[in-house]
Amino acid sequence: MFLTDLPCAYRQGDKPDRLVCVCNATYCDTIDRVPPPEDSYITYTTSKAGSRFLKGIGRIADAVDGGNYGRVIQLYPNERYQTIHGFGGAATDAACMKWKSLPEGAQDRFIESYFSKHGIEYTMIRVPIASSDFSTHPYYYNEYPENDKELTNFTYTKEDTEFKLPLIKGAIEVATDEISVVAAVWSPPRWMKTVDPGSRASRLKAEFYQTYAKYHCEFVKLYEKAGVPIWGVSTSNEPIDGTFTQVGFGPQDTMGWSVDQMTKWLKNNFGPTMRNCNGKKINILAMDDQRYLLPIWNLVMVVTDKEISNYVDGFAIHSYLDPYTPAGIIDMNMKNYPDKFVLGTEFCTKGSDSTVPLGDWGEGEVYAETILENLATNYVGFIDWNLALDLDGGPNWSKNFNDAPIIVNSTSGEFYKQPKFYVLGHFSKLIPRWSQRIKSVRQSPINYTPDENNIYDSTPPRKYIYDHVAFVTIRNTIVVVIANYDEAQNAAIIFGSKQVTVFLEANSIVSVEFPYSF
Repeated sequence: MFLTDLPCAYRQGDKPDRLVCVCNATYCDTIDRVPPPEDSYITYTTSKAGSRFLKGIGRIADAVDGGNYGRVIQLYPNERYQTIHGFGGAATDAACMKWKSLPEGAQDRFIESYFSKHGIEYTMIRVPIASSDFSTHPYYYNEYPENDKELTNFTYTKEDTEFKLPLIKGAIEVATDEISVVAAVWSPPRWMKTVDPGSRASRLKAEFYQTYAKYHCEFVKLYEKAGVPIWGVSTSNEPIDGTFTQVGFGPQDTMGWSVDQMTKWLKNNFGPTMRNCNGKKINILAMDDQRYLLPIWNLVMVVTDKEISNYVDGFAIHSYLDPYTPAGIIDMNMKNYPDKFVLGTEFCTKGSDSTVPLGDWGEGEVYAETILENLATNYVGFIDWNLALDLDGGPNWSKNFNDAPIIVNSTSGEFYKQPKFYVLGHFSKLIPRWSQRIKSVRQSPINYTPDENNIYDSTPPRKYIYDHVAFVTIRNTIVVVIANYDEAQNAAIIFGSKQVTVFLEANSIVSVEFPYSF
């Protein structure tokens, strides 16, 4: 009954137990969703052993007591939480340059893999406003003339016209839903800032508060003119990076803020400017930084000046320090803002033995536990960092190299899909926009034994706590995504008087979809 997907063209990665899927101008594996028949369920499995969206089918049965299950998950479809907006990745200069370095046919396969119905169906893109560290050099809009408050020279850069805009427009053309583009500034031109000569930390000059707000609006208009509407703009990328001593990035691609400065700028300049920028709704995303900073924003919005809340639609959060910040900090702080959303806007990894470990399943597991935890704590989506990088994890002018879901080999004209690409797809393809998370409870014990010699090792790692998530979709189905970090086992998913029994390969992520009438 299954439509035949083009299978992965396997190649060994940089170690014998690592696999990548190779794509070029004439061939690339595909992934097609199969609507589950009545009284049946469809499974999709990706595993360390080599399964890549391997499809299976089974019958929905009556629920039974007992049974030999490694995991039992009870669903409560009538208890609802957040509504999903989407999943995606970042169209950085590095990603777009690497995409453009491929032969034309491979460029098409790349965009189809990420955005089309035969790929993982991304519906969000994050784009830097001018450069980020993942550029070949720092640059800005309207660098000259200096002290130009009216921004009379705000125009397209080479990076826009040759790389970023073509990729984004290509994505819009093949996407299965509207692409929501989120934009963020790493730094304005140097003439807008003061730079401390010792620490190299930077701040926005007070006389350019309104100019910097206008800077964002001019970008929105510029991209809209090119056929790329902007869905949301953040208050600046990782402001904490520009607040203290700068060693790696320097002041080129960072800018710091104090609480007082951000309060004044957001209330008096940025908020009003973006609300009246182009006659359309532009979502204003606060923070765009690590989640441990959320209590500070809570202080700004709730204690300092509640009027600021009118100029914030949601919070953009990066996930690099999630393992060191309790997930409960989200609900604890967001209870004050029932009308605001939380969106993951940046995450990536580096390998333990090399920056770009080709085919490393462990990196896929890190993505699985990160996204599952985010979704379980009411995030409405997840935007990965670079869509693609080269074999060295760049280009990056500051040499801050990283890994990406797709690695481009410009010399051979091919690209490699990492395991994390498929892990991301288990969420982006099967949990469409407007899906709602439902209550799901693991009723079986966690397979974790604390270290008896370590008094602090009493709580299981987060990957065992956040090992699944469940959604009702606009397709009148339920989707359950389960991560298995252990040996192969069976899992029972119970809803009402019915049950789905799923086989989980060792070290795998499995998505299950079945019909559900409300």
